[in-house]
Amino acid sequence: MNKDNPMGFEHEGFFITSSPTPQQCGKCHIRETNEFEHSRHAGPAWLALTGWDKFTPAQKKLTEGIPELTRGPNGIPTATRNAIFEMEGPNVTPAACQVCHSIGEPNKDGSIGNCSKCHLRHEFSLAQVRKPEVCGQCHLGPDHPQDEIYRESAHGVIYATEGDKWNWSQVPGRLTTRDFPAPTCATCHMSGFGGQGTTHEVGTRLSKFLFAAISTDRPNAIQNRRNMQAICSNCHTQPFIDSVYRRADSVTAFVNRKVQKASDIISGLIEDGIITSKPFATTISYDAFDLWHYYGRTAKFAAYMGGPDYVQWHGVYPLLRQLQRVKEDAARLRADHKAGAGR
Repeated sequence: MNKDNPMGFEHEGFFITSSPTPQQCGKCHIRETNEFEHSRHAGPAWLALTGWDKFTPAQKKLTEGIPELTRGPNGIPTATRNAIFEMEGPNVTPAACQVCHSIGEPNKDGSIGNCSKCHLRHEFSLAQVRKPEVCGQCHLGPDHPQDEIYRESAHGVIYATEGDKWNWSQVPGRLTTRDFPAPTCATCHMSGFGGQGTTHEVGTRLSKFLFAAISTDRPNAIQNRRNMQAICSNCHTQPFIDSVYRRADSVTAFVNRKVQKASDIISGLIEDGIITSKPFATTISYDAFDLWHYYGRTAKFAAYMGGPDYVQWHGVYPLLRQLQRVKEDAARLRADHKAGAGR
């Protein structure tokens, strides 16, 4: 690499970088780099942790145009996430949230992101990034258990039992059901498959902001849904696809209503001066956060991915239990507040 590159350093007589940036990869992979830098995996991932501090004006302008940052309170930069990052601080975050969210870290060379978070170093294997284990590095756990949901689904079972026979080295853009009899994460969200071309903008086949507390339609939701269903139609009939989406949309609407109820309760307590608006300053604020960030998200993700156990017992059931806890805690807080005011 060029010696004027701020991402490089001297090593054994060579000028190298330990982690290639999109600027370097983009010398050959122009379209892929552009799609990535305009995606959820880029600036919004890092912004969710730290805010705008590390962004140059040009990087900020690019990130502000990404859909997750154009949806008001349902966009990615929420106070709760920033609050967790600040609360845990440098003793925790470099080994925790930052490991995954650094996929969108701004670089000194002006680019945004880290290609080697998915294209792991040494081999940069095509087969590797097509397998769900790569996505499962980050998309797992109570707040976004896509890896666990996938493995519960019929798609995941087929991959686990037959994946060793698949054609992992097929040329990009030429994948068919002969190569992959069932989809992996990449098949649905990124790969060229059937009539859909490859993309590094992971939002172009998503129709709703499922990560948000209250899920609303993404920009271009109708076309995005058509894009995803075009992938599904390689194996499934349209009536079947429609029925899956109807059920998943119904779960999302149900979760939205319950999350909104909890949000209204918290807002009422704040407005009446019973609790502070500072994030995570009270037990009930933790409970309300868990309700949407863990259980609500899980139920919604699982509904679209075919994971019934995660819709029910890891999702809706604990969400309802948590909502009841929020209601009872709010009632006690109000009673205590009233008793204190009457003294």
